[in-house]
Amino acid sequence: MNKLLLILVCFLFSCGNNSGKLPVKKQDALGQAKLDTNRQSAFNWSWERSGEKIILPLWVTRYISKGQEPMDTFSGDINIDGIQDIVLVTRTIGEDTMPFSREYLPRELLVFSGKRDGFQKFLFKNTKALPCRTCCGMSDPYGGMTAKKGQIIVNEYCGSNTKQVSEYRFGYDVKKRDWLLDTIVTESYAFYYEQYRLDTTTQKDFGLKSLRNFSLYNDEE
Repeated sequence: MNKLLLILVCFLFSCGNNSGKLPVKKQDALGQAKLDTNRQSAFNWSWERSGEKIILPLWVTRYISKGQEPMDTFSGDINIDGIQDIVLVTRTIGEDTMPFSREYLPRELLVFSGKRDGFQKFLFKNTKALPCRTCCGMSDPYGGMTAKKGQIIVNEYCGSNTKQVSEYRFGYDVKKRDWLLDTIVTESYAFYYEQYRLDTTTQKDFGLKSLRNFSLYNDEE
């Protein structure tokens, strides 16, 4: 009986010290995922896509320009070495909450090459390869990207009186160790089917264009 009473007193004493509150899990400054401390650590930015949680490595943040935030990311063996690489897209912080205007809001393309030790090597950044939010009609022209084996594809959608969907395909050149534009496929249409057009141009039409310095709008903002 005395032993049971002692247990009961200890239980009540411990509850009084906790004030009836459950322990609160410590969060980082943004109130998001706690950072890992191992080599494959992740920084406090992640999102869900098709039921899959995307988390980027901590060190990637040093390559993101001031005023930019991650927007999209893709992985694939883009340089044909059997290792998964990363393609990252960033946007102006908070651009999705800004009213539509003609103000130029750049988006950046960052390419990282995977290494056999599990790390990624930063290769280059291009600030003109992607459509900005207000660069092509009244809708957001960024149509996503695709990272395939030996290929990076940029999609653009222009919406005004005439709708236009364009696909820019960059293939990896092993000798040059670079992604070169090899095909542009453009589909456009308006109110009447007679106005429908499907055009395909290749490298013989536009010459050698590297993704490293490619400008989607020919340097015209």
